[in-house]
Amino acid sequence: MDPLQLSENRRVLIVDDNRAIHDDYRKILCDAPVDTELADMEALFLGTPADSQSEAPRLNLHLDSAWQGEEALAMVTQAVEENQPYALAFVDMRMPPGWDGLETIERLWQVDPDLHVVICSAYSDQSWSGICQRLHKGEQFLILKKPFETAEVLQCAVSQVRKWNLIRQAQHLMAERASYTDRLEQRVHEQSIAIRVAYEETIHQLVRASMFRDKETGAHIRRVGLYSELLARAAGWSDEAAEQMRLAAPMHDIGKLAIPDSILQKPGSLTTAEYRLMQQHTTLGAQMLSGSTSPLLQLGCEIAVSHHERWDGTGYPNKLTATDIPESGRIVGIVDVYDALSHDRVYRKAMSRAETLSELLDARGTHHDPDLLDLFITLLPEMEAIVRDNPDEPSDVAAADDPDGLLSASAAELKRWQASQTELTELTELTTPPA
Repeated sequence: MDPLQLSENRRVLIVDDNRAIHDDYRKILCDAPVDTELADMEALFLGTPADSQSEAPRLNLHLDSAWQGEEALAMVTQAVEENQPYALAFVDMRMPPGWDGLETIERLWQVDPDLHVVICSAYSDQSWSGICQRLHKGEQFLILKKPFETAEVLQCAVSQVRKWNLIRQAQHLMAERASYTDRLEQRVHEQSIAIRVAYEETIHQLVRASMFRDKETGAHIRRVGLYSELLARAAGWSDEAAEQMRLAAPMHDIGKLAIPDSILQKPGSLTTAEYRLMQQHTTLGAQMLSGSTSPLLQLGCEIAVSHHERWDGTGYPNKLTATDIPESGRIVGIVDVYDALSHDRVYRKAMSRAETLSELLDARGTHHDPDLLDLFITLLPEMEAIVRDNPDEPSDVAAADDPDGLLSASAAELKRWQASQTELTELTELTTPPA
């Protein structure tokens, strides 16, 4: 039986100014077999069965010698630099004319804080408490009185070398576990981003399906989301909530999917009956988005049903007033009107900047929340930057002869997103590494 594993670090440094002591250590730790009684003791200590029929075990430690503390420091430094550290050092307490044992140990630990030490002394001028106060690391050293017994040296060597190796193994396992967790979290993060992108594309496709029939553009969808996010942040929404606003706001007119083309695409004014039917897109949109456990779709539902309410209670569908109107609906109500006024519509050309601002301000306190509108005006340079970065393009306008193709694509995207959500849940459950 070998008390130490073959793969373990067996490097031991002897630091003593007496050559005869070095010879004694070598005979005990390298040359002589461990007697049966000691082998039994080590087996009990290490929790491994002893084999009385096998050849007497040998420690086969690799011993190096240093005669003074300065020489020991140089050897330990080199060992650390070469990534072949010592597991244990036997250090004599008195080594004139150089450093004493305690100073030597302090300097060795500055280079290799993990080194285990056996302090060897024939004197009793240093108490255990005094040494502990000086060295602090009571768990990393033992004291061996000279003259020492063979069994004492063997026990110190085996226990400390084994302890060093166990600690190193534990550190390695912890590092592997941390690396595994980091890799898994990175995978989940990347998958979350991919799913979020797919989710946004799904929403974009679904909303484009409604905007397609209203002759709106994909750029309008993006702008409304970006305007809403910017205004929500300025109004004090958290980063997460504002991000949800960016994704949910474009769904405000999703109910137009259920409005006839003859109304949506009519170039002239609507009749009273047609206008009432058009107003139903708010409740129809809310019905489409209702019943979901997704916070995003719940927010979209809230926006769909409330973005045409007016501050003075003259809006639709529920004639809510002031702060009874959800703030999300009040925000989208402002930015949707702003984008509609400042861009071409099927029934009119875009207004100038001055005309757009005049229209908005004329509706302050009647149509729009006065405080939110004031805040919007302060953000106008940022809003105009969003317009510049997201201009209407011919490719953004959906082709009038293929609504079903777009809707089918949206349905397929939604199915892929639902499958991705399931995959993300499974990945998240893996974030707890195996024991």
